[in-house]
Amino acid sequence: MDDEPQLQLFEIKDVSPTSLRCTVRCVAGTVRLGATVELRPAAGRPVAEGLTVSAIEYAGGVAMEFVDLGRTALVTVTGPIDEAALRAVAADDAPEQVVPADLRLVVR
Repeated sequence: MDDEPQLQLFEIKDVSPTSLRCTVRCVAGTVRLGATVELRPAAGRPVAEGLTVSAIEYAGGVAMEFVDLGRTALVTVTGPIDEAALRAVAADDAPEQVVPADLRLVVR
């Protein structure tokens, strides 16, 4: 998984059955707008698959086409999301719960 472009979740801003909006940090490669990703713990099975990166914003609401290594951004992915499975992995939306879960959006 280390060679796949991926974003590590820091904070979940909003989640619904069809979208997830979260603050992330790019920990490998470059993730581009429109990429297909799966949501999974760093070591584990996917929580959601077939998601599409539909929005990327840098600080100040600047829309971007990509997030590259070391940068942070506000990212929205769309597709089928099992909220119950996500909440079982990350007990709360607060960073103190999301960060230890080491959830990642991994490009497929």
